[in-house]
Amino acid sequence: MRLKLFINIIAFVLITIFLLWALQLFLLDSFYFQSTKARMSDAAQRITRLEKGHLGDFSEQIYSIALINEFCISVFGRDGRLLTEADAGGGCMIHNINDASLTELYRLASNNGGEYFHRVNMRDFQSSIKNNHKFNYKIRDRILYVSITETEHGPMILFFDAATTPVSIIKAVLTLQLVFTTIVLTILSALLANVIAKNISQPIADVNRAAKKLTHGEYDVVFTGEGYREIYELSETLNQTAEDLKRTEQLKKDLIANISHDLRTPLTLITGYCEMMRDIDGEKTPENMQVVIDEASRMSSLVSDLIDLSKYESGAVKLERESVDLDFLIIETVERYRKLMSDKGYTFEYASVGPTYVECDRKRILQVIYNLLNNAVNYGGEDKKVTVRLTSGENGRKRVEIIDNGAGIAKEDLPYIFDRYYKVDKEHKRELSGTGIGLSIVKNILETHGAVYGVQSEVGVGSRFYFEL
Repeated sequence: MRLKLFINIIAFVLITIFLLWALQLFLLDSFYFQSTKARMSDAAQRITRLEKGHLGDFSEQIYSIALINEFCISVFGRDGRLLTEADAGGGCMIHNINDASLTELYRLASNNGGEYFHRVNMRDFQSSIKNNHKFNYKIRDRILYVSITETEHGPMILFFDAATTPVSIIKAVLTLQLVFTTIVLTILSALLANVIAKNISQPIADVNRAAKKLTHGEYDVVFTGEGYREIYELSETLNQTAEDLKRTEQLKKDLIANISHDLRTPLTLITGYCEMMRDIDGEKTPENMQVVIDEASRMSSLVSDLIDLSKYESGAVKLERESVDLDFLIIETVERYRKLMSDKGYTFEYASVGPTYVECDRKRILQVIYNLLNNAVNYGGEDKKVTVRLTSGENGRKRVEIIDNGAGIAKEDLPYIFDRYYKVDKEHKRELSGTGIGLSIVKNILETHGAVYGVQSEVGVGSRFYFEL
């Protein structure tokens, strides 16, 4: 990148120098001739106005115009009589050519709509030049301009003549200046291009080096991104990415630890109870068999959660929407939990609001309610009370809230509570079922429905999980 920037800047400077040469030298003649023609045409209009208005002394005014513009001027009247002429410094061509040549110039102007502008070489008119010791034969190239203008007194014929010798002198001076300018600009541009290329490419190179560390699993790398706003924003994005990858890596480690614990414990119990029932008479009791069944169910539930999460994240789950009475669904679910958890002292509070229909996948929303109730049971307060509410949300939505009076969730943990594998309580507890997958499943189901969802929580007060359909 640095090399490309260097080459591009040098190329730009060289193109600029080339254009400078082209404009100052190659096109100088064209610019000069067009400018001279415009000045001659403007002078012709001024002279016509002088003649029309008879302002001041005519000859003096013509001389003044010739002197200011460095022109030689001859003015002829309608009968071909010379009215006046002015010499800007001697050596005028139109004052030193014979009448036949002047007549020919007049004819060319007449055939060209009243104007004739031409660059001539003195060799072309050498035979037409009068014998005049004042004429400067060293001035080779000249510009001739003939203008025929109709006035109230008849036509006025104006002859203009200007030497082009200054153009050659200017070219010589400009060439010397441009050679010096080209050398200086080339050296300075090379130095400047190197500095600019280094300053632009260095922050990108630093970000690239840090990104390579990130790809090797070094998530503690810091992207500085100094110098440019875009690089700074890229660095901020990569820093956030590194933080997310670091957190995800830690969550995966926690998941493996939790799943290993959740799988190892029931497997150990199942193995132990089975060996006990095999080796000890009288131990093959319904109670021992129930322990084996409960632990196998725990393992099956864990595996099912992992499979469900994988399906949702891959987009393989297709919703089967139908009109569902959300009030009846909540009543049915809460009643089951009452029967299941009554012996453990849990109370579930829900006040029916009557039939409330929403369009959703009944099975999936039931899973959402189950998971949120499980979460409230696992992390509820000492009062073991779970409250469920069904209210009206915004834009005609129906809002379900599941409230517990537990320890609550810290503010810094709230943005991640629905992330997969995330657990607020990092210490594994046997009495708390789940591995941080339940809320991630809730998130995926609700997002598939296009539902609004979230959590409101305060440490020491409790949590309120909600969703709207």
